[in-house]
Amino acid sequence: MSLLALLALVSGCASSGQIALSPGQSFGPTVAFESVDGPPPQVFDRLVRALETESAAKSFTIVSREAPAAYRIRSYLSAQVRRGKTSIVWVWDVYDRDQRRAMRLSGEEATGKAKDRTGRDAWATADDQVMRRIAQAGLGGVSSMINGTAPTQDDQAPESPRTGPAVAMNDENPADSRSDQITAVAFSAH
Repeated sequence: MSLLALLALVSGCASSGQIALSPGQSFGPTVAFESVDGPPPQVFDRLVRALETESAAKSFTIVSREAPAAYRIRSYLSAQVRRGKTSIVWVWDVYDRDQRRAMRLSGEEATGKAKDRTGRDAWATADDQVMRRIAQAGLGGVSSMINGTAPTQDDQAPESPRTGPAVAMNDENPADSRSDQITAVAFSAH
């Protein structure tokens, strides 16, 4: 299936889009993306391309959300502007086939300076490299979980640094308590 055909599968509302590899590339457990909420269409398309590229070396197969899957992912992205610098914050909730959350993966990717402090064009800084880093970190976390090498809650440091992607942070970690002004920008095509 070509990238154009893949993008046709995910066109429309990002939260109802599908991400799937071509048939014939099937190996290991299956993973389906239920939704990708937050980014505007052009950033969503960049993420799809990055997932397609980065998933080739993983020990699982990404399938359509209509297909049976061992794991299902709900993804959320937000563009944030802090003191004139933009970052893309992402969360992947990974569910098992019984619809129980198996893991939460999250991270923050710095993208550079925003053109304005309001965050109106913050998504413009989410280029292919940023989406690739998110895909690598997220898919790496899913792969670690599937292979049994993901950190457990006891293995995690109590305070996670904000300097790069954090993989497998659980939702019991306290939120960042800094009082910086944060502007979050999300997109909904509904």
